[in-house]
Amino acid sequence: MEKYKVSVIVPTYNSGLFLNAFFDSVMYQSIGFENIQVIFVDDCSDDEYTLYLLKLFDENFSNVKSVFLEENNGFPGKGRNIGIELSDAQYVIFSDHDDTYTPKAFETMYNNAVENNADMTITNYYRVYPDKKISIKTVFDGENIVVNDVLQDQRLFSIDPAIWCKMFKREFLMDNDIRFLEGMLAEDMYFFVVSLFKSSRIVYLDDFFSYNYFIRNIEGDRSTIHIRNKKYLGKMVEGYWKTYDFLNDSNYGEFYPDIFNKHFVYWITSLIVSDISDDEKLDLIIDINELLKKDVEVNPGFNERIYSSLTKPILIDDYNKILKSINSIKRYRRILNVISDTFSKSRRY
Repeated sequence: MEKYKVSVIVPTYNSGLFLNAFFDSVMYQSIGFENIQVIFVDDCSDDEYTLYLLKLFDENFSNVKSVFLEENNGFPGKGRNIGIELSDAQYVIFSDHDDTYTPKAFETMYNNAVENNADMTITNYYRVYPDKKISIKTVFDGENIVVNDVLQDQRLFSIDPAIWCKMFKREFLMDNDIRFLEGMLAEDMYFFVVSLFKSSRIVYLDDFFSYNYFIRNIEGDRSTIHIRNKKYLGKMVEGYWKTYDFLNDSNYGEFYPDIFNKHFVYWITSLIVSDISDDEKLDLIIDINELLKKDVEVNPGFNERIYSSLTKPILIDDYNKILKSINSIKRYRRILNVISDTFSKSRRY
């Protein structure tokens, strides 16, 4: 029998500045800290304060484990997989190291999971900026659902795959051998998609916000949402291909556009606003184009009018034309931003 109700699994790397706030948000959960197991898996941090805190937590709390990897992996998948294996709870949840949970997060998710015997329980979340906190809006518009199969409500495909606001029955993960991709990104998308198709009961609580996702964008302190170099974008493509392989091998290919469309919009937007060289952009375009082609055949322009010029060159593998269009869109966006800034300033006087 499991010792705890919930295990929260947290990959860490040089995260000492944020660990106290995160740990406090878990320690004071309404479900009771005695019902929670915390598993930190550190990706070979070289920050002494991070290592000090992780050892301190481990030594002072019997329900905390700190695991220290000997080599830096660079991505969260391996740490999360180690956490699954070490978990000694009925349900598991995965957090980033620099965010926090709302006070009733675990209690609400756990109670709904137990009441409905759910394999996966999903909630909404907040985006927290330095000057504001935003409630995420979804197609569910506050509606909560319980389904036995993802195909009973395909709106679930549109839910953000962010893993930290989703609780999983550990037995379900073990029985179905569901693990995160390692050494690449979009690992949360892959994990979420596989879980959606394999779950026999899913609870979604659109009106409950369990997580504070902090958006930081200053030098030396940037959320991953603001990282747009070639390595980051390329590792996302690797994860996209793994997710595609799962859908194709499992005969779920018909759902490919529903699952991927918004991710491609995000990826292309990230490529457009990045400052990487044209040669690097071209390499990335070549790597992802087959996947893009499968989507634009169904969703020309990715349902985004500003990207409609990309459809034809994607379909005919004209990589240079794609690059040219992407650079044109970037210039257009900059002009719009200048106009918007000028208009905003004029309204102040």
